[in-house]
Amino acid sequence: MSVAFADTVRSEWTKFRTIPSNIPTMLTAVALMVFPGALTANGASENYQAADEATRAVFDPTYISMYGGFLFAQITVGALGVLVVTHEYATGLIRTSTTVVPRRGRLMGAKVATFALIALLMGWVSSFGSFFLGQAVLGSGGAPTASLGDPGVLRAVAGMGLLWVLVGLSGVALGGLLRSTMSATTVLVAVNFIIPIIGPRLLPDAVGAWVQTYWPIQAGLQITTTVQSAERMLPWPGFGVMAAFTAVLLIAAFALFRSRDA
Repeated sequence: MSVAFADTVRSEWTKFRTIPSNIPTMLTAVALMVFPGALTANGASENYQAADEATRAVFDPTYISMYGGFLFAQITVGALGVLVVTHEYATGLIRTSTTVVPRRGRLMGAKVATFALIALLMGWVSSFGSFFLGQAVLGSGGAPTASLGDPGVLRAVAGMGLLWVLVGLSGVALGGLLRSTMSATTVLVAVNFIIPIIGPRLLPDAVGAWVQTYWPIQAGLQITTTVQSAERMLPWPGFGVMAAFTAVLLIAAFALFRSRDA
């Protein structure tokens, strides 16, 4: 890392932490991951008691402890990523930033690197917190639990943090592409929540099944599982789909940021 790039990263961190709403929003994202996850685990433990053997065989305590909270937290971390870019456009600070750092690729790269580190820290605090609390809730309800030493569990919990990075960087990319907080956040919600959650219920069966398997966020979530479904992608290939999708968005955002006026 060159000194100039390191200075730009420090500048981006200063911008981020001095926006009054950012730190409370980060804490909200963590809370949205951990506490709804515990509620999901509680419901799952109750359902487990009445489940048949086939359902019990595919019970995944690791995934259950994190997925319920992630549905809500992903919108918050993605919106934070959007604001990394759009806040500067809304305030006019982007003109100052491009004057101080005229190499726009370096400026956008610093934004990406800074928020990737922020999202990773948030993601790991959230994923490990929701995992441990979720396992305690599952155990108290008489359902099976997991430990970090079990096969695939550490990969799944750490992988959730990596997924937070991709969701956050998708937000950064959409913010750069659309330059509007409302527009970028709306697209983010549609892509990561409405289409994968609601879409399969409204679409034809074949299309809905494809969305459930190959849509980027659905594929990426396989990194957080420890019980493999024959209908879903394997963990790392699924994560690769989400990573490729995020990379395409970032490449487009870099290209537009370098070519159009601030």
